Amino acid sequence: MVGKKVINEQCHQAFLAADLGENIIIIPAVVLMEVLYLFEKNRIEVDLIQTENLLKSRNYQFEPLSLEILKNASEINDIPELHDRLIAATARYLNIPLITNDPVIVASRFVKVLGIT
Repeated sequence: MVGKKVINEQCHQAFLAADLGENIIIIPAVVLMEVLYLFEKNRIEVDLIQTENLLKSRNYQFEPLSLEILKNASEINDIPELHDRLIAATARYLNIPLITNDPVIVASRFVKVLGIT
């Protein structure tokens, strides 16, 4: 397994608040695709079933890929990797900050990233 990546304190608090029912975390469809892929490649320890269990909580919600999200993705020209662009487009479409430590997404002018100023 690859070593664990650390998220900043503001992101950590967002997850804790969701666990306590104080806010909602939206999980884009593409994130679930990536969970499946990365688990199958032994790059993460969390599988799709464990992630699905999170979605049983009202505090974690699935956001399907839609035509509106695809249209938002078509406008993002500073994130070349399609899956990352779709994740960013989901956050942009919903007008919510994204929890990520991906430097390309963090640098994008099209998306707000939680904990990054």
